[in-house]
Amino acid sequence: MNSPAASGTQMQSREIEPGFVVYECPVSGGLWIPLQAYLTWKDQQPETAPPSNNTPPALPEEKKPRALICPESGRLLLRYRVGHGLSFLIERSPATGGVWLEKGEWQALKSKGLHTSLHLICTAGYQRQIRTAEYSQTLTETFRDRIGTEDFARVTEFANWISQHPKGRDICCYLMDSVGQKAEPPASESTEAET
Repeated sequence: MNSPAASGTQMQSREIEPGFVVYECPVSGGLWIPLQAYLTWKDQQPETAPPSNNTPPALPEEKKPRALICPESGRLLLRYRVGHGLSFLIERSPATGGVWLEKGEWQALKSKGLHTSLHLICTAGYQRQIRTAEYSQTLTETFRDRIGTEDFARVTEFANWISQHPKGRDICCYLMDSVGQKAEPPASESTEAET
């Protein structure tokens, strides 16, 4: 089976976990993981905890994205974000379900407890969850910068209180209306100013 990363290079079988044999590119160190081999191995694993916050191993700097070809079907591989503190993308074959990992990515997935969820990373639900988490992080960072760290901590504390309050929605509506009134002059004042 030829390597997606090094044209014309035959991959060699390698056991990366006890009882889990994949194909490794001798040039790039990348791994081709056939879907059935992965599912067979995964089904033998004990239940694992949710993703952890462990620091992943350092990976080589990611090069400019390029299209890779599935070594089994000859079709283009599709790219999916991993998230959970991992910045790389994995490539998956839409035809066979096999996955291509660059050198070091298997260890990085293991460090986050995601190696037994590899089959889920490419699902719409998982990708939606990643986008939502990234949006939330961007929102937090943006408003922390705009408001200031100390005041942002107070706002966050207040937001947590509102989210737990049975009348939280009413409180938010009141705040929006009262803040909006202070920001704009009352209609009678603007009418008098115009005459």
